[in-house]
Amino acid sequence: MPPVSRSPAGRHFPSRPHSRNAVPPDGKENRPPSPWPEPSPLLSPLSQEARRLLETLARALADVRPLRTAHRKALPRDIADLSRLLTVDRAELHHPYWGSPGLASAYLHYFLPWNIVRLARLLSALPLPDPRRWLDRGLSPLLLDAGSGPLTVPLALWLARPEWRSLPLHVLALDTASLPLDLGRLLQAWAGLSGRPSAWTVTTARGPLEHLPRHAARLLRERGEDGPSSVWLVSAANVLNELYGKGQDHEAAAAVDDAADDEGEGAATAGRLPGVLDALAPLLWEGPEGDDAPLPAALFVEPGTRLGGKTVMRLRTLALEGGLSVSAPCPHDGTCPLLADRRRGWCHFTFDSDGAPGWLRALSEQAGLAKSSLSLAPLLLTPGDRTVARPSDGVRVLSAPFRVPGVRGEARYACAARGLLLLERAEDLPSGALLRAEIPADAAVDAKSGALVLPAPAGRPAGRPTRRPTTGKDGPQDGRRPAAERQARPSRRREASRDEQDDAPRRNAPDRMRLAGGRGRTGKPGAPFQKGR
Repeated sequence: MPPVSRSPAGRHFPSRPHSRNAVPPDGKENRPPSPWPEPSPLLSPLSQEARRLLETLARALADVRPLRTAHRKALPRDIADLSRLLTVDRAELHHPYWGSPGLASAYLHYFLPWNIVRLARLLSALPLPDPRRWLDRGLSPLLLDAGSGPLTVPLALWLARPEWRSLPLHVLALDTASLPLDLGRLLQAWAGLSGRPSAWTVTTARGPLEHLPRHAARLLRERGEDGPSSVWLVSAANVLNELYGKGQDHEAAAAVDDAADDEGEGAATAGRLPGVLDALAPLLWEGPEGDDAPLPAALFVEPGTRLGGKTVMRLRTLALEGGLSVSAPCPHDGTCPLLADRRRGWCHFTFDSDGAPGWLRALSEQAGLAKSSLSLAPLLLTPGDRTVARPSDGVRVLSAPFRVPGVRGEARYACAARGLLLLERAEDLPSGALLRAEIPADAAVDAKSGALVLPAPAGRPAGRPTRRPTTGKDGPQDGRRPAAERQARPSRRREASRDEQDDAPRRNAPDRMRLAGGRGRTGKPGAPFQKGR
């Protein structure tokens, strides 16, 4: 059994086994130039202005919810307590944490800022429809945010898209609890600190996700100063993973997901997920009319955990069956390759925590929750015409780099219309990058993962191939765990990744993929694809 390390919260995580093929920490020393063309990012670095505004967020939070001296001193402990309640002890969460002053402050001062950082990185690069096209047609763009909490998505959108801050957007924020919606006044407080008060109008409503159309109908019937309202964007972030019910932990929910996989049905057939999509999808046809009219979009973002990622994958299947199109991150509208052959991997993207404000990093360290990386699982849907062919050469990078015997440089997994790919010499490609590449008709197939091997483009000197597997007196030297360790795999509870919005303390872990029935091999295809922290 692999050695186990204990986090400050008491949860156990498998330590990374030693591998002679492991990528060195610096990774870039003596590295040849990347042969791949410049990709389109899925996740953009935060601008200098965004970083400056994040530093002022602490002041805005203090204005909206001042902390008493006792609560300020207890804040790191309350953060750690809420983290455990939302992860390893989630089954004990029978009542909303907003009812506890300490836990409510923990969410507002820790989980909300980290969610804003993560979402802003995504929203700044995501191909969202431009609300100015609605205004050009005399319409008032309407953002419908389900499970809004303290307006997490609108806050991140305001930070990520400065060109939209002065537009007269209308936001409908829906949540089941009243307190987080009341705290949504943080948007105006934060914008005021920037010197430019927000021009966005916010309307709040209480109710479950399925009630969003009913609350939106009233606004759609109204005619404001900027014209009649028209749906621009429907959003739901960090909500769908909670549809498995209160008091059910991530492990139990993921077990339901895996059991559904084994029965060939999929987790989307269980719980409320189909009903939520049935309720929200018609809103995408409430946009402007006309052949050249802009199309609304629906954005779903879940944590990069196994549960969050697989929930998004199931939602994608339902959306395609319902006639919607996927704008991002998927480069195609075909079957998800991670769902094929009952693979145990899940779609998510991992990135560094660069740009987070210093005060948030310090608070995270005090709570024992220091972060070096973040992850998420997004899905952007549109009611586009699927009869129009999409480019067939799109390739979306999924995993972190790892070494594969016989493959030059460091490899990464990627998604394409032809299925799962294994990219050569992909060490400099970030997770989520979108490439354009032709896949050879006679592409080799990786024996372990079943992925098609995509050679690096010609034209630049290639790196040396990774050493072929050999066996010595110390056991396998190809990056695999010893046989005894591979047979004694850690339990699902130990190896499960956790929610970035409610993550418990843990060690930093590599970003790896589990494929082909879950056989784990460090540094090679078939190893667990887990998010890094």
